[in-house]
Amino acid sequence: MDIIQESGKLSVKGLRELNSANAHSFRAALATALSHDLRTIEIDLSQTQTVDGAGLGALVALHETANQHRNPHAVTLRLTNPTATVQQMLELARLHHLFEIAPSGGKPDGALPRAAHSLHETDSSAVHLH
Repeated sequence: MDIIQESGKLSVKGLRELNSANAHSFRAALATALSHDLRTIEIDLSQTQTVDGAGLGALVALHETANQHRNPHAVTLRLTNPTATVQQMLELARLHHLFEIAPSGGKPDGALPRAAHSLHETDSSAVHLH
């Protein structure tokens, strides 16, 4: 995982997993990188294959820590290019309302990837719910 600090922005790249095995170290590494002039945290999820409850909790905790005592200038936590699996986890946990999500493929924010819908088309164009 690479953490890059620029003026007012903290970028995270190369995160392969965010789960119970690394959630604590993820939070700790980012907490030490927070600065007073921070306005945006951008986490690139294009390489992230798995996220579990501990990983989601780490994202929420990071958001809360970054915004503690920051009124009126809140820190935006932006998740970019989530894989379909990660996007689905964020939506199932309803976290797509808390974070700014910039999905890959140009899907609108909050849209479930087609694979996440439990619909299956047949030859007769009927739709069945599984």
